[in-house]
Amino acid sequence: MELSAAFPGLEDLVDLSGEAKIDMRPTLLRVLTDLYLQRPGHTADDERYYTELALRLIEAADMPTRAALAARLATYAAAPRPLMLRLARDKIEVAAPVLRQSAALTKADMETIAAELGGLHAELIAARAPEQTWPAQAQGSSQDNGAQQASELCELFYAAGALERRWILLNLDYAAIFPGEPALVLRRADIWHLETAALQHQTESVVRELGRALGLSREQIIRILTDDGGEPIVVAARAADLPADVLQRMLLFLNTGAGHSVDRVYELSDLFTQLSFASARRMLTIWRACDVRAHTRAPREAVPWRAAAESARRALSEVSRRSRPAKSRASRTLKA
Repeated sequence: MELSAAFPGLEDLVDLSGEAKIDMRPTLLRVLTDLYLQRPGHTADDERYYTELALRLIEAADMPTRAALAARLATYAAAPRPLMLRLARDKIEVAAPVLRQSAALTKADMETIAAELGGLHAELIAARAPEQTWPAQAQGSSQDNGAQQASELCELFYAAGALERRWILLNLDYAAIFPGEPALVLRRADIWHLETAALQHQTESVVRELGRALGLSREQIIRILTDDGGEPIVVAARAADLPADVLQRMLLFLNTGAGHSVDRVYELSDLFTQLSFASARRMLTIWRACDVRAHTRAPREAVPWRAAAESARRALSEVSRRSRPAKSRASRTLKA
């Protein structure tokens, strides 16, 4: 498979990693995916290049690596369809999150996979909620309309007062919107780092960590954190499954609008206990759709793969060069 000439360093890196004693390809796949997921949208060239390279690297990845990749891409709105098709046909441990959640595959794709593989693959596809639509099946204006509706819902929420926002959030349980899963599950150490950053007023760190966890853009996270009402932080904390005390400290130390009033913090904490995971994650779906729409209209900055690839390529070249004399001496010794 021929790769794009836009990032020649990565192709060299793949070849070198295959020659090294330690197979670097699974690690390279994880690093490339980390870079790819940093942005909610990509240029056609970036998407094609990542897809072609990932499909090469995935063949060298073990099942836990493939399963982790599938779980991360399943909730990513801009996941490449060819890669998702490959993961959906993998072992059920890998395919499950794709079959349950991915919006990258059409209904026809799913029906084909069910017919080909049957068994647990077919069961998961059949169990997919009826109200969960197949966004990749929509074409042209229908996709634009969906993104526009999400944008309108988002703006309606932000324009509402405290009582209206509470009503909107508590009634999202009955909305025909599929709840989006966080991009990654925060471990105890991740939550501790997030809380520490909030206590130290390290806003950029909080923006980065929360955006990574929820799969939202920097702009969206900043809007969530700086909203005077505080309800968006409640939704984000619930969607990320943060403890209530961490939410309270985020409100007190990061939000100048809600954090100045202890009574307001208690009101928001009460909303947090009433808000279901499903409602919070339906709002997460709306926010993600807004991100996709915004990045469809705005010029996209290319993923900084070239510099990262060149640095890694040089490092692997140096390792390879240093190992050659040792191999040559060993060969001469054996001949002697």
